[in-house]
Amino acid sequence: MLSPSHNRAYQDFLILLTNFKSFLGNPEEKKANSQIQQKFQELQHWFDKNVTDLDEQELEKAIASRWQSVQTEIKREFKLLTTDILFLKSARQQSTQTKRIQSISDRVTKLIGYCQVMLANSG
Repeated sequence: MLSPSHNRAYQDFLILLTNFKSFLGNPEEKKANSQIQQKFQELQHWFDKNVTDLDEQELEKAIASRWQSVQTEIKREFKLLTTDILFLKSARQQSTQTKRIQSISDRVTKLIGYCQVMLANSG
């Protein structure tokens, strides 16, 4: 079972990811890259402050290794998301921007799934 602090962190992260995905909307819609960058920076700041520092000390031994595995995937996927955001920043053509936004959206969907896995362990 997740500790209350872990549970809260993943619930909040899930909400933030869902809001970010909603903000991205349909990749065909025109969104200013600067707006996406700003929203992502807010998400990244929150992630760095609340998710990266979680550890297994407050967890039951029975789920600690599973938690560590999923936590590693969350961190890896978030780094890839950061790279996708950088690629979006450098995209000049609309078709490339659309592909990058779709890639970002897909990555956020994976992160949402990982949060749901973590929360499924909370009780």
